[in-house]
Amino acid sequence: MKFASGLANKLSRFVVADRQGMGRLGLLLTCLALLLVGPEAHADCSPKARLPDTVVKFPTTIYVPPDAANGAVLATTGAVAVTGATANTQYASCSGSGSLYWQIAAAPVVANRTGTTSVAGIGYTISLSGGGFSSDLNMDTQLNAANVPGGLATPKFTSQLYVTVNLVKTGPITPGKLSLNPSGTGTPGRAGVFFAGDGGSIVFTVTMPSNVSSVSSAACTVTTLSPNVSLDAISTSALKGVDSTAGEKSFPIKLNCPSAETKVYITLTDNANPANTSTTLSLKSGSTASGVGLQVLNAGTPVAFGPDSAAPGNKNQWLVGTSSEGPMTIPLTARYVQTATKVKAGTVNGVATFTMSYQ
Repeated sequence: MKFASGLANKLSRFVVADRQGMGRLGLLLTCLALLLVGPEAHADCSPKARLPDTVVKFPTTIYVPPDAANGAVLATTGAVAVTGATANTQYASCSGSGSLYWQIAAAPVVANRTGTTSVAGIGYTISLSGGGFSSDLNMDTQLNAANVPGGLATPKFTSQLYVTVNLVKTGPITPGKLSLNPSGTGTPGRAGVFFAGDGGSIVFTVTMPSNVSSVSSAACTVTTLSPNVSLDAISTSALKGVDSTAGEKSFPIKLNCPSAETKVYITLTDNANPANTSTTLSLKSGSTASGVGLQVLNAGTPVAFGPDSAAPGNKNQWLVGTSSEGPMTIPLTARYVQTATKVKAGTVNGVATFTMSYQ
């Protein structure tokens, strides 16, 4: 109230003085305008120094499983260290309530936070981890500079910062060469940008070379669809106790792969008991023998059975090898195994299915 009263007194004095001429009233109004508006505070961030670009790459050939669901991750770069973003690196200077941005580009948020690629049906996501941030930063994230490590004036990374780029399925896929953001919101070849301030000043960018990787949706073809293994008849005396085995016979599963560098996985599933995750195949209904089961071996080691699924990491899924363009053979062996103290002679029948997964 004292300030208001003082201002009123000054106003009165100027008004009285103005009776002597209009020039002083104009001066009074100018002074009041300056008093009421005052200096405007500037709040923004600017990069301390631009860091070198970080380059990420995908495998030369990216295989898309035929049963991949929309949203499935088809390939990943893994966590790649952001060049120059090491512990105790100050990357910006801020004032007021400045902001930092992790985006696909200096543009509105992209749909579903998923960038575009040159391959129809495939998009990409990108995230930052480490750096001292409390959680991963997904694409199109705005940060209040006052709340990041180092504080408002001196934002800094308190540990190495990493970037991860994932390719994800967004719809029906048309195979082809891979590049990022060929049109639309983002910049071609650029996966993401870390900005300091509303002006879009770049701290660092993440890029990917164009047309180095290609996407293939063609699976290997199984050329032995239903291998039928007939084990030779044996005497019960050939089995010497629980877990003893006899009567081994080899058989192959043959594939034809249209492309190289695809990791081929397989899961065997017990048809009579799909929940079975042991190394002994259950006997099929109608078998007359008892106290005996069947095993399938890979390179001399019994294979454990698992769920009928091609999902990466499926239980008891195992790596067959990496394809070369053309034929591929999975050599397997079947045998009897004793499962109980007493063995009763009879017929032994079992059915196992196999599911291929290409990753």
